[in-house]
Amino acid sequence: MKYLVMGAGALGSVFGGMLAEHGHDVTFVGADDHLLAMREQGLTITGIWGEHHVHPVKAHYKTEGLEGVFDVVLLCVKSYHTATVIAQTAPYLHESSLVFSIQNGLGNWEIIADAVGWDRTVGARVIFGAEVPRPGTARVTVYADKVLLGSPSGTAPKDKIDTVRSHLDSAGIPCSVTDDIESSLWGKVLYNCSLNALGAILNVPYGELSETPALMDMIRRVIGEIFEVARAKGVKLPYAHAGEYFRVLTEVQLPPTASHRSSMLQDLSRGSLLTEIDALNGAISRYGRELGVMTPANDFLTAIVKGLEHRASTRHASR
Repeated sequence: MKYLVMGAGALGSVFGGMLAEHGHDVTFVGADDHLLAMREQGLTITGIWGEHHVHPVKAHYKTEGLEGVFDVVLLCVKSYHTATVIAQTAPYLHESSLVFSIQNGLGNWEIIADAVGWDRTVGARVIFGAEVPRPGTARVTVYADKVLLGSPSGTAPKDKIDTVRSHLDSAGIPCSVTDDIESSLWGKVLYNCSLNALGAILNVPYGELSETPALMDMIRRVIGEIFEVARAKGVKLPYAHAGEYFRVLTEVQLPPTASHRSSMLQDLSRGSLLTEIDALNGAISRYGRELGVMTPANDFLTAIVKGLEHRASTRHASR
């Protein structure tokens, strides 16, 4: 089985690197110094899952020199790049290739399915964290639960999804298959919407948010709004009510990820002009408007992050 990792950032490097270390045919596509370092010196993975080194690495800057077709695409790009990158990927797919969305947030599956069909679109719920401390190295920073894979439409071939599950699990990335990946993804959206934007705005790791009662009240409001939107949208969440999820967040999910700095904060710290806010709190706000559900807490967090994006854009333009 030939794997193509589109987006050789932190998560893409961990997924592809662990697979490659265990003998799978993996090709990476990226567009930064990290990709170039991987091509020249190999890929090193460090952190809580131990140290791994893969060399040589099949790595392409963008799609320069990329040839052939691939059985599985691991789409590991930011949500705001999904449409562009899936279009770039199309020439390297055959009629039964599967595209796995290894991404945060809402709306990515629909974009992928528009390009390749729902029967070739596979969702993933990823709840471990990684970062790139220097070009050529990816570090696994936190782990909260297994990766979950599943067909959003129920039409993608279960045997092929299970084969990928087996490859990842054997490579050291705990993984399972679920028949309700939509519910699982929205469960992750609850986690991301509760913590990402606030951590980015305040420039703190997740654990520091729990030290301020007013912030925890904001998190309660965010969670409550997501439950209202999900109910109106007909999405079944993996928790009975907002209070149950708040308890899970504070007692189960936050402790092992307390030191994690959100990907949104990492983006802003690197000077990125865009974040994934539109696929997280912004998506909840958008759905709320469409469904007639009030979402003031999510609206507020979205507006503040949009302000940070604008400030970054203004600073970039003035250089």
